[in-house]
Amino acid sequence: MKQSALVAASVRLTIVALLTLAAGCGVLGRGSSRTPTTPKPAPGQTPPGGVAVMPSPARPDSARTDAARPDSTPRTPPARTDSALRVDSAQRADSVARATAEAARVQAIRDSTARADSIARAAEAKKKARPATRPCVLDFADSPPETRLLYSRVTDSISNTFIGGGFVGRCQGENNRIRADSAEQFQAPGIVNLYGNVTYEEPGKVQITASHATYFTREGRLYADGNVTATQIGTGSSFSGPNIEYYRAMPDRPVSRMIAPSRSTARVIEKDSLGRIGPPTVIVANRFEDAGDSLLMAWGDVTIDREQLNGRADSSSFDKIGEKARLVRGARITNRDTAQRFVLVGDTIDMYSTNRELDRVVAMHKASATNDDMVLESERIDMRLEDKVLKEAFAFGGGRAKAHTSQQDVEADSLRILLAEKRVREVHAVGGAVAIGTPDSLRIKTTEKDILRGDRVFAYFDSTPPVGTDTVRKTRIQEIRALGNASSLFHMANSKGRNAPPGINYVRGARIFVHFDTGAVRTVRVDSAASGLYLEPEPDSLSDSTRRAPASGRRSGAPPDTAAKAPPRRPPPGPGRRDPIDTPVLPVASRSFLPQRLTDPQRYP
Repeated sequence: MKQSALVAASVRLTIVALLTLAAGCGVLGRGSSRTPTTPKPAPGQTPPGGVAVMPSPARPDSARTDAARPDSTPRTPPARTDSALRVDSAQRADSVARATAEAARVQAIRDSTARADSIARAAEAKKKARPATRPCVLDFADSPPETRLLYSRVTDSISNTFIGGGFVGRCQGENNRIRADSAEQFQAPGIVNLYGNVTYEEPGKVQITASHATYFTREGRLYADGNVTATQIGTGSSFSGPNIEYYRAMPDRPVSRMIAPSRSTARVIEKDSLGRIGPPTVIVANRFEDAGDSLLMAWGDVTIDREQLNGRADSSSFDKIGEKARLVRGARITNRDTAQRFVLVGDTIDMYSTNRELDRVVAMHKASATNDDMVLESERIDMRLEDKVLKEAFAFGGGRAKAHTSQQDVEADSLRILLAEKRVREVHAVGGAVAIGTPDSLRIKTTEKDILRGDRVFAYFDSTPPVGTDTVRKTRIQEIRALGNASSLFHMANSKGRNAPPGINYVRGARIFVHFDTGAVRTVRVDSAASGLYLEPEPDSLSDSTRRAPASGRRSGAPPDTAAKAPPRRPPPGPGRRDPIDTPVLPVASRSFLPQRLTDPQRYP
């Protein structure tokens, strides 16, 4: 009962509090209304109803206090000032901004962490997916029955295996096959040692035989030593040497590599368009490297034997797909063909083939080509072949190109040499061309040269091959043509014999044609704007022709005949008579016999 009474009293108090609060809210509501109301009477006055209103001493009237102010304008006071509102709004905005920034920072940290985790997971997955890091699990199910096995377990996941009595196996998941008399596998470092009659092969790619080998399973690398022979099954090319290192193709190494670090021999097999195998090219070098059976490089004292060609260089490269070979530094190629022997020398030599047949050889940087008929020198020499026979050659580049034969030397900015029946047939010189020849030594005795100049000079030789046993006959010149600003100077035989000074034939013209007979000048023909002269030497009138031999009857030790040594008395010149001193003298074997007007470069270049 007491408890129920207490509950009822609490309820009544709660209701009274709610009513009081509601009444207060109503008064505040009415006091704050903007509707005009009846003004309250002053204290002591009688209201219209007849009841006097007395002031309440317990509680001051806030409305009356406001009315007592100087402006006496009734107004409702604001609950809060505008500055306070602005401060509150700024604080709320600042707090919201701080919260937003903090949330963004937390989200950025979460995103970066997620990205880092995803990248790390991807890298880890890629690393785990690489076959290079996968250990080699030997599968030797094909080993012979007498195979002996010793299995040693190091940890729960690592073991070592020793096999004897013949081993035939492969690494699971890899396309290779290994044979040996015995083998040992160390799983932790990924090493397989092979001993005795080792054979490593990849079907359709490569086969390697050696006395000993080590296979690194994590790198996909085989190091073989001891009478090593590696054969590339696709082409049939092979390497042989003391040791060879082979890198098999893998995802991070799409092309296989083969390295022979010691002096080895390579036999390169080439096939024509019909698949026919030609003679092998044998290459010997201090170091080899082959990439994908397509690019072969050699370094250190390289020697090359290809059919009838022999080459030497400090280093070389062979592009099997592009059919191009390059010899670098001290390059030299010799053609062993007795019918067309030549030697080509240059700092760099390139060889080009079509359908595995050599058709072009280019020598660069101080190149020279030598054969039985000619020596060719230039900055660059380009030789063209047809059916393995040299047909033409070009000489050009910086500096002057020179061609030397037994009878003529030709010099110009560029040269073109044409061959027929493996012998020189024509020489075309372009750009300030000069042909220098040796006079016929059987009829003329002089150290001077015959000279022919022109913008272009064409020399034609007798290319008839030797008949019978006459294999040493040299190529003879037949005709020389000078075109454009041509000039020629040739020596003519003296009618008094070989020992007499030769005559000089100098001509100029637009074109000059010189014909030869057995190597000697036969005719000189000038076409257009011809001019020139012929000089025939005269006896030297100042020579001492009065010297007499001593008398046969003069005794030994007698004083010499001084009268014979006295110079002859010169009679005074008479009317119409020329003084012998003024007679021009033409010394033998000297260019000084030319008149001054012929040596003037302004008039006679």
